Amino acid sequence: MTNELTTTVEVIRVLGGIKAVAALTNRTPGAAWNWTKFSTFPSDTYVAMQEGLAKLGHSAPSSLWRMASAAQPEKDANAESPPCPY
Repeated sequence: MTNELTTTVEVIRVLGGIKAVAALTNRTPGAAWNWTKFSTFPSDTYVAMQEGLAKLGHSAPSSLWRMASAAQPEKDANAESPPCPY
């Protein structure tokens, strides 16, 4: 069972703190410390941090890296699809 984290501070704490996150993402400790003051991480740290979290049994929403998830519109089974305008 994974535990979903919802803030940058929680993610950094679970991954072992500022120095561990800096090493994991190949950034300086100062840069990693700055992330505690923001609501999101740089998007190019997504894969490394998600892999680190998964190894520890945790996860975090992609929105913490400013990643948009695909919207799944609800489809009415009886509704007709609009014609393609092209």
